[in-house]
Amino acid sequence: MSPIKLRNKNLSSSLKVYLKPRVLAILFLGFSSGVPYGVLTGALSYWVSKIDLTPSEISLLIAAGFPYTIKFLWSPIIDQVKLPILHNFFGQRRSWLLLSQLLLAASIIWLGFTSPTQDYSETYFVAFLIALFGATQDIVIDGFRIEVLEDDEQAAGAAIYIYGYRIAGIIFSIGVIYIYNLMDIDWSLLFIIGSSTMLVGILAALLIKEPKPRVTEEKIKIRKELDKILQKKDLKEGRFKEYFAWIYMSVIAPFREFLTRRGWFVFLLFAIFYKLGDSMAISLQTKYFLSLGFDDLVIANSGKAVGFWALLAGLAVGGAMMNKVGLWKALLICAILQLVSNLSFSALYVIGANAYFLAFTMGFENFATGMGATVLVAYLSLLCNRSFTVTQFALLSALTQFTTKILSSPSGYIVELIDWFWFFIVTAILAVPGVLLLFWIRRIQNFDTAYSDFTNGKV
Repeated sequence: MSPIKLRNKNLSSSLKVYLKPRVLAILFLGFSSGVPYGVLTGALSYWVSKIDLTPSEISLLIAAGFPYTIKFLWSPIIDQVKLPILHNFFGQRRSWLLLSQLLLAASIIWLGFTSPTQDYSETYFVAFLIALFGATQDIVIDGFRIEVLEDDEQAAGAAIYIYGYRIAGIIFSIGVIYIYNLMDIDWSLLFIIGSSTMLVGILAALLIKEPKPRVTEEKIKIRKELDKILQKKDLKEGRFKEYFAWIYMSVIAPFREFLTRRGWFVFLLFAIFYKLGDSMAISLQTKYFLSLGFDDLVIANSGKAVGFWALLAGLAVGGAMMNKVGLWKALLICAILQLVSNLSFSALYVIGANAYFLAFTMGFENFATGMGATVLVAYLSLLCNRSFTVTQFALLSALTQFTTKILSSPSGYIVELIDWFWFFIVTAILAVPGVLLLFWIRRIQNFDTAYSDFTNGKV
């Protein structure tokens, strides 16, 4: 089978797409989406690594991100339910987006006034709220990205979204370390400053236009099926009939369409396992580096800063690689690189607190992560039927978050049972299923036809 070939464009036209206002808007929305991620995995992770918490207690906080793993359950509500007052001013998508962003900003401020050592449960609860509102924001933004952009802008939209997302993440990892060590401010003030970054997403939400709902052949067909069902059930006009119709169109139809595809179960397994090893490896990074004896600013400069630029390079290379070798080969190459990059952490354990090897390790790991993130988002977008983008993408992205938030949460217990060296060996082994599933997927899915249909708006 020949690889998927993306549309061939010269360099000039490829770069122009990033300057379109609607594509640039995705950059800022991606940043807003990355703020709760940065707060939980960057700022909060650094904070609890500096105080008297065990690796298992730290990794358990990862599970506070549980709402990300089940966000598909309330995505139909966001798709259909109109918010009082806000809907009249901003429309369906933007009203939900602004509400989630305002609640996020308030929760981030609240987090700074908790005490993980004195009241761990309160810190955990607020982290849970941040994840809940962050997941809600993600549902809306994912729908925006797929619905607002034209077919030939989807790849650029996926790449620029991840750029914004990761930039926010790095601000809350490098930025927090610098501010805490150089300015010596209280954590409550630091999180107040952090909450102000939500203004980027709020301004973007106010400036962008509400996307027009897509009326596809699939939706027309399903609407006709629904009318027949309603006639058979002889339902009278009223709230119950409206509720039944909403459930059918927003919940039953999207899941039924996905579950009738050949190999649907393999696609779901792939979404879970593709980044399992990589997610576990990065879940306790800061605690690991501090345990090796690295100074905070060395971690920021040699580790986080190098990792940031490597991540941006990886995002760009991942997008270019899809053009060059096709989506399936790009997924395979990234899966292998993610596996090998985990082994560099074990090598760092043997070498010890060497700033140069720390820079290499973080550079390698983030480069592989950036490449993998770009191709994974492109593939998950490909799997979505355009008639049900919000619900289906919420399902698939939730499964990837299940890996990050739930399957990674026992990491601290594993470290306490073995040691850091063997922990990273285990994470590399756990990356193998993702590689093997790729070969299974290739046998049941025609990548050429799938991407051709996607770029032509047929799925």
